[in-house]
Amino acid sequence: MEPKIIVSDVDTDEAHAVIEGGLNAYNAEHVGPWDGKPLNVTLANPATGKTLGGLLGLTSLGVYFINLVFLPDSLRGGGLGSRLLALGEQEAKRRGCAHVVLYTISFQAPGFYARHGYRELGRVPSAKGAARIWMTKAL
Repeated sequence: MEPKIIVSDVDTDEAHAVIEGGLNAYNAEHVGPWDGKPLNVTLANPATGKTLGGLLGLTSLGVYFINLVFLPDSLRGGGLGSRLLALGEQEAKRRGCAHVVLYTISFQAPGFYARHGYRELGRVPSAKGAARIWMTKAL
């Protein structure tokens, strides 16, 4: 009997466990156990300890993936973003990573990343004239 195909907007733990577990097992056959580990660099309010912004990523198989970056307007332009990026890259190198990969959107920060040595890997047009831009940098 052919499996039933389901298109959904519901994210389930079961789907993640089956798909991620299966992919990790397959990958392990080719390159050894998955070594993915979060690499986050965040800013906290010194008085409350609450997170103000930062970057969220992970390292895996020698590549540092930067997934999300956000700084509130009040913290932009003073070098904090550059410091966060540099600290993440330093830790990624310590973990044995040779490259960084991220994507940004054309109205976000491609110029910021370019100033820090990132080069465009490719772009895909998206809604309302914007484009997703994938960028990379050798560490």
